[in-house]
Amino acid sequence: MMRAFAYIMWKEFLQMVRTPVVIGLLILCPIVTVGFVPFGLRNTSLLRIEVVDQSPGGVGKEIIKSYGGSKHIICTTSLSEQESLKKLDNGKIDAYLTVAPDGKHLYAVIDASHIIRALDANYFLNRQLASTMIMKETESAISTHRLFSAGPDATQYFIVTMIVLLLSIMGCCLAGLSVINEKEGKVLEHLRSTGMSASLYVSSKLVYYMAIGLVELMAGIFIAKIVFGFRIMGPVTDYILLSLCFLFVTVNLGIMIAEFSKNIVQAIYVLVFLYIVLILLSTMFAPLDNLSEGWAATRFVNPFYWAVDGSWTIVLKGFSMWAIPFHYLALLAIGGVMTLLNILKIRRVA
Repeated sequence: MMRAFAYIMWKEFLQMVRTPVVIGLLILCPIVTVGFVPFGLRNTSLLRIEVVDQSPGGVGKEIIKSYGGSKHIICTTSLSEQESLKKLDNGKIDAYLTVAPDGKHLYAVIDASHIIRALDANYFLNRQLASTMIMKETESAISTHRLFSAGPDATQYFIVTMIVLLLSIMGCCLAGLSVINEKEGKVLEHLRSTGMSASLYVSSKLVYYMAIGLVELMAGIFIAKIVFGFRIMGPVTDYILLSLCFLFVTVNLGIMIAEFSKNIVQAIYVLVFLYIVLILLSTMFAPLDNLSEGWAATRFVNPFYWAVDGSWTIVLKGFSMWAIPFHYLALLAIGGVMTLLNILKIRRVA
């Protein structure tokens, strides 16, 4: 059994190295996905803020002076809240800060049409005030929680999603391509005729392409660290285990798509359709609250949701796997069901 497994691993390796396109994909995918794409997704802030000073003590002048010292803020004054609100509605400013007549209360109104930019505005309004005596002497309505979108921009946030995409591409696409090529070349039928069990065939694909995905994960983390200073705030081993659980599902997904497709063209169509739906419903680019209750419920069977949400929790918030055990269990359960279905399907190959 182990000798047969080793021979299959060697076959997979030879099959891969004899395909230059696959080698190029293995090299370029982490470089492009993690090393270049986040540059286009960065949300480096240059915020337009107005200050409405209703106080007689000149508190607003001190605020404007404080904001003038930030490279992320362009600060101007406004005569009234109505004027600032009109500018906010027209997209001419990103937020305005009102100093109450008593000079002891501050109120911020922020344009939240773009959630990441709204977080940036909230963060920088609060950070600049915290560096002055104003916050120590007044009460402010501004509060922020920056763990989820750490840093002066959203680069770290996007890098986590890019690594999840990298793993899904490597796991699903390479495994699916291998199986569909063996189907079209009658290699799968030949292997089955030699007495190879369906469970051995599926498990060999899982082990090999999960190992490839793990190598790509390490490459992606390394590139992100060198280029963007990427840091994993939580336990690294927990993040790797979560990634392996996700690879367990995506490799199975690639095998399943190949098994149920008649040719490589059909497999590509199915893969693209599934990826679009799964990614859009995964909260990768839109918060869960933006989805209706029905669509939000699909997250329970969406591996992308568990991978993205779990990765954010470990990488950005610094929690361990024990804080999100259901993420691991959900991915293992989905992968286990898919493994069983794949084995049953392979058994039908004569």
